[in-house]
Amino acid sequence: INLRRFNFRLQSILNLKEKKLEDERLKLAGIISVLESQKDILLEMNEKKEYLEAQLENITNSQVLDIQNVVGYKNFLNQTAQDIKMQFEIIKKTQFELEEQQIIVNEAYREVKVLEKLKEKQYKNFLFEYEQTQIKEIDDITISRQRRAI
Repeated sequence: INLRRFNFRLQSILNLKEKKLEDERLKLAGIISVLESQKDILLEMNEKKEYLEAQLENITNSQVLDIQNVVGYKNFLNQTAQDIKMQFEIIKKTQFELEEQQIIVNEAYREVKVLEKLKEKQYKNFLFEYEQTQIKEIDDITISRQRRAI
């Protein structure tokens, strides 16, 4: 009985697609990491803004009003507000990149799954053919034994 090995002809392509999927997933993870750090920066900016607003409130409520100090805090608050708006734009851009990368990863995943299903189907056919060959060989052996017995 000769058992031949199953050979999926598209295995090298499947390997390449799996490698591509892994690379794209790593890119996706990198974008997620960048997005999280950008959100942390935004959080820090908002905390800074709240602190500056509290300081400005303290200065304006004090008994001695320092106009130069108030103007400096207001200017700094305006700059912080602009920085927050810019950070929102950066986050929006990164979220767009994330969505684009998710589409790429999903497509790569589908390509791998299609090849895996094809491989599985071919393997089932291989097993079926092998079993049929085994049955035929057993039948041939049985028939030849019966002929000898006669």
